[in-house]
Amino acid sequence: MSNVHQHLSPRDWVLIFEAADDAPSLLISCSSARDLWNEGIVAWMEHVLGCPTCRQVVRAQEEFTDKHFDCPECLSSLELVYGIVEEAEHFEPAVVLELERAERNLEELGTLVFSDAVKEIRANPFYQQWGTAQRLLFAARAAWHRAPELALHHALLAVVVVQELDPASYVDLWIADLEAKAHAYVANAYRILARFAEAETEFQLAEKCLQRGVGSGQASARVLSLKAALLYDQQRYSEALALVDHVARIRKEHGDIHELVRLTLLRARVFQSSGQPAQAAQECARAVEMLGSSPDPQLLLVAQNNAIQYLLSAGDVKQARTLFDQLPQMPEPLDELRRLWGEADLLRAERRHAEARGVYERVRTGFAEAGMHYDSALAALDLAQTAYAEGGLLPEVRTLANEAAIQLTLAGAHAEAFAAQGLLLKAIRDDALSHALIVQVRQRIESLRPS
Repeated sequence: MSNVHQHLSPRDWVLIFEAADDAPSLLISCSSARDLWNEGIVAWMEHVLGCPTCRQVVRAQEEFTDKHFDCPECLSSLELVYGIVEEAEHFEPAVVLELERAERNLEELGTLVFSDAVKEIRANPFYQQWGTAQRLLFAARAAWHRAPELALHHALLAVVVVQELDPASYVDLWIADLEAKAHAYVANAYRILARFAEAETEFQLAEKCLQRGVGSGQASARVLSLKAALLYDQQRYSEALALVDHVARIRKEHGDIHELVRLTLLRARVFQSSGQPAQAAQECARAVEMLGSSPDPQLLLVAQNNAIQYLLSAGDVKQARTLFDQLPQMPEPLDELRRLWGEADLLRAERRHAEARGVYERVRTGFAEAGMHYDSALAALDLAQTAYAEGGLLPEVRTLANEAAIQLTLAGAHAEAFAAQGLLLKAIRDDALSHALIVQVRQRIESLRPS
């Protein structure tokens, strides 16, 4: 063994894990070893002695020392492996190797139209891997709110991959859970696109898959959390609350603090949308308290900003100010824009209109430059509302209303959002504008934004 410390890569850690299990792990690494194992132990041992793949596994184990646990670079690689295995939701370190191949699979499938991609997946065993399905689902989740049509494309391909997985390699119970996840991701893309009937159909398929799956509860929680968001978008508030409570019990059993916080924030949104802002603010306060032992700056910002909005809706400006003053500046630019947005709302509620307008302008411009066009449109309407409240500055209100329409176009907003914006523009032309109308249009456009 060399005295020179060699940093371990994620692949090295995978090989070590496999070597620790001896024969079974070598079977995962090498298909020839697997075939020879079935023929007889002597033939398998002879193969291992001369096989480069099997020897690589053995060498990795031989060169491992406790010093690797003291090495930040090696531990960083180990943490990466743990993270990928956990995200992949299949307890085989070999999935890391599949995900390396899956990155290239995603690029290759991305050059094909959907029908050709489906044919390629069904014809080519290289695509029929757990890692490929998970990589497609990662891509779908990343694109939900940026490009929902692309998210739908990735999720539908993931369903095809899962249906081609070999039960002998991955176990049919685990495959059923992964298929449930894939159908749920398809459903969520449909929800964001406001195609609710198709979303409901996909959730039905997902729940049927769960009945054939492992039954760990985690898979059910993942699917039902997304279904609760659909019920919320359909304004089926009592059903959404009941489902959120059910999922929360599952998450609590597994100690998933961050998921519990997200469910609590969804409960708050339901209360706010059903006309109970004070209760919504209390739910946000619970979320903040839950995050105390597990700080997450971004999630904490969401919880506190939402609480400020709900307190303002309930007319409790003083408590909203107290909560806002506890918020630090955020390190990420987009997070800081959202913090400033909450400050502008608070300044407007305090009737400090000139200060509010300055902050809203920073927010509007910042979101536009970042390509967050829907947010920019809403901030423009907030700015228009503030300008009108300050003294009925109609030329500025007209300019901002037109700017909001441009940003909605860039965001690819729903037709109903443009219809609401059209009412505002018509009122300006007809000299029939009112503060209440600006507020009403802004609320309508926000409600039409994909959740």
